[in-house]
Amino acid sequence: MKIQRAIQVYRKNDELNIDMYIISLDADGILNILDDLILNEDDFPDEIYDPYTLTESQVKKLIPFLDKPLSLDFENNLYELSCYEVK
Repeated sequence: MKIQRAIQVYRKNDELNIDMYIISLDADGILNILDDLILNEDDFPDEIYDPYTLTESQVKKLIPFLDKPLSLDFENNLYELSCYEVK
């Protein structure tokens, strides 16, 4: 099983998922970059399976590791760290 992590972008006004950006880091890499990410009790540092709402500074730290350019709009959008199984 291969795990892929991404930033999901949702519109605030209707919660519609409008884009996804693949992160080219594993769980350890993400935790090294996002040293202020607090994991849920049942999530583990080597996994990071749960979704996490990201702050503006956290998203900015991840931008160099995304598969395509990301323009930030925190006024209208929410950014969430997500995890997927890739087949």
